[in-house]
Amino acid sequence: MEAVRVEFEGGHGINLVADAWGDPKNPPVILAHGGGQTRHSWGGTARILAEQGWYAVAYDHRGHGESGWSEDSLYELIHFAGDMACLARTFSRPPAVVGASLGGLAAMLGAGEIESD
Repeated sequence: MEAVRVEFEGGHGINLVADAWGDPKNPPVILAHGGGQTRHSWGGTARILAEQGWYAVAYDHRGHGESGWSEDSLYELIHFAGDMACLARTFSRPPAVVGASLGGLAAMLGAGEIESD
């Protein structure tokens, strides 16, 4: 199974790049990497999740990998969480989230933001 490259708009218009595995009709799971990584660190995990019936999406945080950089230097945790919330809203149902380090912190904060909408 190969990944499909997808792009979406994060907070403040930042272009974020992701790889997706599996059928988009399946339950979604977001894979968010740590501060010193990129979306590619989730490749093996995403493949396995897709084989198990998930739609796995691993994305590059702003300023990482192929995603865009903030012209206004917006790199506080709230901005990473906002980007994840933007991605989560693209699905027809709430996604599961797996995060490492920065990705995990953004997920926890982002969950609070989505809950308060």
